[in-house]
Amino acid sequence: MNLTDLKQVLDERSGDSAEQVLHRARLGGVRAKVLARRRRRIAVWTSAGVAAVVVTAVVVPGLRPHLPPTPAVTPAPTQLNEGFPEYTGGVRVVAARGASAPTRRVEVTMVPTTLDLVVLTRCAGFGQGISVERTVHVDGRAVADGTCRDGSLQPSDWAGLGVEVGRPVTFVLTLDSAWQSGEMGTVVVPIPRQGEFGIAVGERVPFEDYPLPSPPAGTLTPLAEAELPAGCTAARCPNVVIIRSTPDDPTRPVRLELTWRALGAAHMVSQTPGRLRLLVDDREVGTGEWWDYRATGLATYGDEDGVGRPTGDVDPDDPVVVEVLPEHVTGAWQVVLTPDPANVGG
Repeated sequence: MNLTDLKQVLDERSGDSAEQVLHRARLGGVRAKVLARRRRRIAVWTSAGVAAVVVTAVVVPGLRPHLPPTPAVTPAPTQLNEGFPEYTGGVRVVAARGASAPTRRVEVTMVPTTLDLVVLTRCAGFGQGISVERTVHVDGRAVADGTCRDGSLQPSDWAGLGVEVGRPVTFVLTLDSAWQSGEMGTVVVPIPRQGEFGIAVGERVPFEDYPLPSPPAGTLTPLAEAELPAGCTAARCPNVVIIRSTPDDPTRPVRLELTWRALGAAHMVSQTPGRLRLLVDDREVGTGEWWDYRATGLATYGDEDGVGRPTGDVDPDDPVVVEVLPEHVTGAWQVVLTPDPANVGG
C-alpha cells in the first residue's frame, strides 16, 4: 500500500486543491465525473490524547541514509516534443504524439528499454467549463480513464500489462465523452470540435542525473500554516500530526512513536527538489517527490470504507514508529497527518 499512490494518480495531481479534483458520478445513465478524486486506502498516525503534535527535531542517531551528491542545479530544458517538455517530473520523454479535435484518438508506439515508464497526457482548449473524459490504452487494454488534463500515470506492474523490454508497445488516448458544469448543474454535451490533446511515454531519470531548474531568486516559499489542510491549523485540528524538517539540516531523518488512528487526509510538501520516504514500523508506505521549487502539496484521502491501514499488520490503537527519510532536499519540508473526523477520539 502506497501512502500517496503517487505513481498511479499523478494524472489527478495539479495545482488545484484536492477538493477541486474531479470525481466520478452517474448522470442520466451516462458516466460523468464530478467533484473529487476517488479516495484511496491509507492511514494516519496521531498521538493519543494530544490535540496537535508538531515534530521538528525528533532525531535518531545513525538513521541518516547514504545519499549520493545532490546534482548540480542547471536550467531546466525547454525543448518540446509534440507539446511535452523533454524533461518533466523526474521523467525524460522518449515518445510522444499530439492531435487536435475533432480527432478523438491519438497513439504512439515505442520500444521500451526499461519498465520504469510513465505515461503523460495533455489536454487543453476544449472550451470554458467543459470537461472531456478520456481513456488510456496499452496494447489494446484500457488502463486508466477519467477527465482529460495535463498529468501522468504509472501503473505499478507494467509486466502484468504485457509490456516487455525490447518489444514494441502501443499507447493510445481516446476522447470518450464530455460534460459541462454551470448554474443549471452538470450536463452531458458533445465532445467539442476544438481543443488539443496528446499522449507521451517517458522513462524515469535517477535524481542525480535529472536537470533541475535553477533556484528562484530570493526566499523560498515558506511552509507555514497555510500549507496545512484547508481550514486547518495546529490549534483547530484535533490530533493532527505535523512532522517538519530540522531547521539546520533538512536531510536529517525524523522519527516518532504514535498510536494508530484512521486517516482523514495526509499532506506532504517540500520547498525544494527532493524526495520524502514515509515508513511505518520500518516498512515504506509512501513516497513524495518534487522536481522544482514550487512547493506543490501532495495529498491523499482515506478509503470510503474507513479501513485506512498501511499494512495488514497494523490495527487501530496499535503503537507504531513513523519515520520520514528525506533525500536530496535542500530546504524545509513538512508532512501533515490528519485523522478522520469520525475517529478523532482518544
